[in-house]
Amino acid sequence: MDIIIAKMGSYLGAALAIGFGAIGAGIGEGIAAGKASESISRQPKNSGNVLRMMLIGQAVSETAGIFALVIAFILLFQNGYGITDFVAYISAGISIGVGALAPGFGSGLPAAAACEGIGRDPKTFNDLTITMLIGQAVTQTPAIFAFLVSLLLILTKSAEVSFVHIFAIIGAGIAMGFGALGPGLGSGIVAESAVKWTARRKENSKVIFRTMLLGQSVAQSTSIYSLLIAFVLILLT
Repeated sequence: MDIIIAKMGSYLGAALAIGFGAIGAGIGEGIAAGKASESISRQPKNSGNVLRMMLIGQAVSETAGIFALVIAFILLFQNGYGITDFVAYISAGISIGVGALAPGFGSGLPAAAACEGIGRDPKTFNDLTITMLIGQAVTQTPAIFAFLVSLLLILTKSAEVSFVHIFAIIGAGIAMGFGALGPGLGSGIVAESAVKWTARRKENSKVIFRTMLLGQSVAQSTSIYSLLIAFVLILLT
């Protein structure tokens, strides 16, 4: 019976992981594709550059969804035992599922801005690509943290079975999953603005780039707080 309970948790956790994890990436990719279509309609001659930028941006936006998919597959083949593993698997699904929402969506914002910028001036392709990719990479950081917490929740085996330990496990997943929402979206907004103004004011690209990194680093601080609390809660189990 305890094995069946744990298996139910692994299945539900997998569903939560990919069910929520696919939302942000899908929306972010759609935003990029929509802006690419708009850009091509205005400047058909630049369609090749716009399409390349769109695909590059969409590939990075997909990262959070891939993290969710990996955790979902790992959960599907877990063979745990008892209520503690049941809760741990569900918590792992919440961590990466919710944690992938904002990074996936946020990464689509600079991709959309880059597609618009390329449509305006194809000569900015290299500058926009670099700014977009680094901005997207930072935006994906909370999803990486959520991925790590999910792995720890799956691998950690509690020596005790009590309400205290069960709620500590649930708390770890919630702390990291929901803690990734603000930093993921905020960093995406910063990157979007940086890409947009790099396209319009190429001569100021260096200072814009530095400002983007500084702003994103501060925005990401709260995801580090969430990661810290999640680690502490896991250690308490």
